[in-house]
Amino acid sequence: MTAGVGLQRARTAIVLLVAALALMSVWIVNGRPLFYYDTAAYVKQGQAALAQLGLIHLPEAAAGDGTGGVTVAKATVDGSRSPVFSVLAGGFAAMGAIGGLLVPDLLALLLMVGLAVRVIRRTWMRGASGLRLGGLALIVASLGSLPFYVAYLMPDLLTPVLILAVAALAVFGSRMGPWELVLGYLLASFATVVHLSHLPIAILAVGAGVVLARFIGRRGWWKGPAVLVLVLLTAFAQQAAFRAVAAKAAHAEVTILPFLTARLIQDGPGQTWLAARCPDAGVATCLLWAELQKSDDPYRLTASHIVFEKGERLGSFQHLSEADRAAVSRDQITFAKSVVRAYPFAVAGAFLHNVGLQFTRVSVVMTLPFDTVVAANTSVTEAMGGPLSIGRLGWPVPWVDPLTRVQSALYAATLGFVLALVVLPGALPREMRLFVLMILAGILANAAVCGGISQPSDRYGSRVIWLLPFTAVLAGGVALRREP
Repeated sequence: MTAGVGLQRARTAIVLLVAALALMSVWIVNGRPLFYYDTAAYVKQGQAALAQLGLIHLPEAAAGDGTGGVTVAKATVDGSRSPVFSVLAGGFAAMGAIGGLLVPDLLALLLMVGLAVRVIRRTWMRGASGLRLGGLALIVASLGSLPFYVAYLMPDLLTPVLILAVAALAVFGSRMGPWELVLGYLLASFATVVHLSHLPIAILAVGAGVVLARFIGRRGWWKGPAVLVLVLLTAFAQQAAFRAVAAKAAHAEVTILPFLTARLIQDGPGQTWLAARCPDAGVATCLLWAELQKSDDPYRLTASHIVFEKGERLGSFQHLSEADRAAVSRDQITFAKSVVRAYPFAVAGAFLHNVGLQFTRVSVVMTLPFDTVVAANTSVTEAMGGPLSIGRLGWPVPWVDPLTRVQSALYAATLGFVLALVVLPGALPREMRLFVLMILAGILANAAVCGGISQPSDRYGSRVIWLLPFTAVLAGGVALRREP
């Protein structure tokens, strides 16, 4: 081995070591994983499902609780949380190793980054090290929100994995070999089924990818889009299988919490429509409207309180009977169509406002647990093998605002950089331009689904925004080291 080769290997090893430390930095500093309100709900749902299938045994009290889970005692099953991620959470918790839930997310991220970098290097940067390029991109991305989501016991790390997978398959599919296409399909499918918001994001992103792929101009341009269509079919099949299993094993109907109904009510058009129509026995959502009239607190009309709050002053949907909750949930699409037909411009204006607001919500503050989040998780900690508790990064967190300002500057700078590379003639080859545009389209789809339809949230914005510095490194590497 020559001295030059040895030096190159040493540089690669250093970059990979720094990248590993950067990715795990929040977990290392905090001393334990980060978690959220829904962490316990995923565990409950997953363990109830595993117990229903006879794969694990739960104490009778736990099996009878089944909040959000598959239980015989309930006529409905909450389909708002992914059964795939729930089973993973329930399985790791049953083994007393809830921290293991971080492993499949991180593995999916590394495989997807490796796949994208492999194709980019092979196409335009044969003289460069793919390991160093990918490692450097992860290091720069770790200056943003990435390490917080690596340490987060939630499925949010897989949102950017989905965006990367869709972008890579749509743009680079014609350059991929059979095993690369299969890996891309597996990663995209897994990322799509682990969170309710991921399927509509995938639908929007795949739609954009199919359109852009036609402009690649290469033989076999259709391969990536064909794989993406298969990803969507897989996701729909998973939903159908979940409903079939719930019906057969638990004799229950799968319902989705009325996120869209709550969004329209908070934005105003839904309130106006219900106030003019209710009471009406033919409109199931009037049941919710009646509950909302029992308090005059304006916060009761915010989407999160409508859906989740159980208190007397702010609660509404959770005060309804199980049958009435199911009726309101089933009615949300019909209700949304009625409101859009009645007030199309008001709905469109509110949607655009919420999407714009979502782009500004990029703080990592919602990944940091505080006392009420800990309390929400106490009901399942015994099954986890230990409590979920606040680590060294817990509240109060006076450093969050300064960190957010620094990270926001990084995001703005890298967004400007990648847009300049896309616009400047000859800066990037056509396919790399399309890859960058697909990443931006994925970030936009995330904002549209989460901010425009659900609720603008720092958690939803910061989970994908690190893709900007990550993409800037990849695009910059191609611009600087591109080979003819």
